[in-house]
Amino acid sequence: MTVKIGEYQITTILTGELWCQNCYLVKCLATQELVLLDPGDDAQQIIEHVHGQRGMLTSILITHAHHDHVLALEDVAREFQAPCYVHQADTRLLRQTHTYALVFDKRQIKPIKVPCKHFDRSLKIGQRRIRVIDTPGHTPGSVCFDFGDFIFTGDLVLFQHVGRSDTPGSDMEQLRASLGSLFEQLQDETAIFPGHGRAWTVGEARVWWRDAAGVLPEYKRFGGIE
Repeated sequence: MTVKIGEYQITTILTGELWCQNCYLVKCLATQELVLLDPGDDAQQIIEHVHGQRGMLTSILITHAHHDHVLALEDVAREFQAPCYVHQADTRLLRQTHTYALVFDKRQIKPIKVPCKHFDRSLKIGQRRIRVIDTPGHTPGSVCFDFGDFIFTGDLVLFQHVGRSDTPGSDMEQLRASLGSLFEQLQDETAIFPGHGRAWTVGEARVWWRDAAGVLPEYKRFGGIE
């Protein structure tokens, strides 16, 4: 699925049969620059999408280092020689990707060894600065990427769900605080592109947050969110 917001084109690439993870490809239509977010699985599919955009991939951004968001990272980074960025607090989690894949998916993969940088707060695509917002809770190094009119939230908040808080390093109270702080910084019309499931707006999410009255369903199931 591809949508256009202002001078940017956002393509959603659904990866992984179990987790139905959203990998995103953002293109600046003015400069043809590309940014890839969360290459979760199905490396060849992602590589074909990037080549099909006929632009220059300038960076690979990771919202958090759970295995379902980074399984294709090694192959994609090698193909395009693009720098990868991950929060320092999730570096250990990234090194443990093969362990999580075995525990959760009964899948054997090689450890990820591609070098990743810690976030440069001056990341840009075209003339727009990408604001990196620390939102720990789902993982210690979870972040959101704010492009202004749209934001990528990883597994902090998904359609009428929040990320799970029962995995090593997760903390529900921290997640709640991160989400509350995020809502204070964003406009209602800002589009939310989550790590799984459909997109929605900050305004819709605020209404859900208020009506949930503190009972927040966590995303734990296979097959994505309707």
